[in-house]
Amino acid sequence: MPENKSHYYDGIIYDKFIAPNQDLLFRLISGMIKENSTVLDVGCGTGRLAFQLAGKCKEVVGIDLSLRNIKRAEKNRQKNKVENVRFLHTSLEELTGTLNEKFDYVVMTYVIHEVPPEERMQLFEELKEAGKKIILGDYLIPRPKGYPYYMTEFIEFIAGRSHYHGFKTYEKNGGLRPLFEQAGLKIIKEIKGKPETAHIILAEVNSTKE
Repeated sequence: MPENKSHYYDGIIYDKFIAPNQDLLFRLISGMIKENSTVLDVGCGTGRLAFQLAGKCKEVVGIDLSLRNIKRAEKNRQKNKVENVRFLHTSLEELTGTLNEKFDYVVMTYVIHEVPPEERMQLFEELKEAGKKIILGDYLIPRPKGYPYYMTEFIEFIAGRSHYHGFKTYEKNGGLRPLFEQAGLKIIKEIKGKPETAHIILAEVNSTKE
């Protein structure tokens, strides 16, 4: 069984009050994905992005280490009778060991900043094993000044000590782009500041290195 990694806000709180704030980010990510694609959503939360992709994609699989999030996502799936979306309580490492072929896209939003810095490249290797293209959305570094700066600081601080430590190392190390470069990924497209605090990168996995 996978580790059950839960936050106090997982489940209904995340579904009702946190995930809706990411709709602009999700729409931009959806616009990067070609129709009839297969998509893996890593750290899918309660499935909001997966449901937005369901209408244009062949198949969407959402995975999360939080059992509360997965149960909420599955409840939403059944309620809305969405047939081409699946939710699994599993880790990316465990899932990649069972794949017969890669997903067209692997998406991960607001996950990498809370991963311990020494584990980030291993996670990128797993992302590369799972998908032909990788899309990450996370905080824009350097952070916009003023209200967004202090609000981001507050949100990350109240998420817990280990989460906050991960965020601060993510910021110190320059955010998303250095991670993609270190992982040897070919960046195809970037969107910065939509929403104001966000950074999205689409990259292609180099087939010669697979």
